[in-house]
Amino acid sequence: MAFVDFILQGKGGVGKSFIAVLLIQYYKLKGYDVRALDTDPVNNTLAGYTEFDVDVHDLEDPIYRSI
Repeated sequence: MAFVDFILQGKGGVGKSFIAVLLIQYYKLKGYDVRALDTDPVNNTLAGYTEFDVDVHDLEDPIYRSI
């Protein structure tokens, strides 16, 4: 079974990365295989947590426009 959690908000400083880190830690402790993506085009805060091996994706990249 797959779980997908989205943490969304346009404004900065509201705790998106903090909540994402809590979810990553929780799922990893439960034994799930976790894949974290940071799509913030301005401030890739989540990607700064190197122990979580976060993938950075630029949603402005033309590859995503066909999705």
